[in-house]
Amino acid sequence: MKLIAERLYLRDLEPSDIDAVHEYASSIEVVLHQEWGPNTIEQTREYIAGCVLGNSLPDRKALELVAVLNDGSLIGSYRASVSEDGTEAEIGYSLNPRYWNKGYATEAAKRLVDYLASELRVREIFATSRPENVASIHVLEKLGMQQVDLYRKNVLIRGEWRDTLVFSVKV
Repeated sequence: MKLIAERLYLRDLEPSDIDAVHEYASSIEVVLHQEWGPNTIEQTREYIAGCVLGNSLPDRKALELVAVLNDGSLIGSYRASVSEDGTEAEIGYSLNPRYWNKGYATEAAKRLVDYLASELRVREIFATSRPENVASIHVLEKLGMQQVDLYRKNVLIRGEWRDTLVFSVKV
């Protein structure tokens, strides 16, 4: 699969992506608001192997993609999980800090949302964020998402119970 945007494209993860993925998956900056990481090289290897396997399934309900600039630089990963009935999807993303604040996160997320709406006919898209993750919240808002829920202290991240904001957009 390849989803083309203006300055980048999204494609399926490949085993050869290990070094680029591990660069950001092992960064505390990237995983600060995540339940996972920072990854060891073995954890990144296992993640990629699982994604490659999942992406090979004929009727996959999860898309595990990487964002690649037109110059070939892999800058992050994007995920979409589609509900069994195909009407809803949840998206998520992680981006290498070297590419923050350049509009790439929004561009890639918008392309993924467009694909989910136009090709898969998903009617509603969700995403979650920690309240402290202002940059991610801005990306979600640029996608037209609005906060629809708040779960208090529902996620344990490195020994601390944290809140989760839920965002949604009907497409």
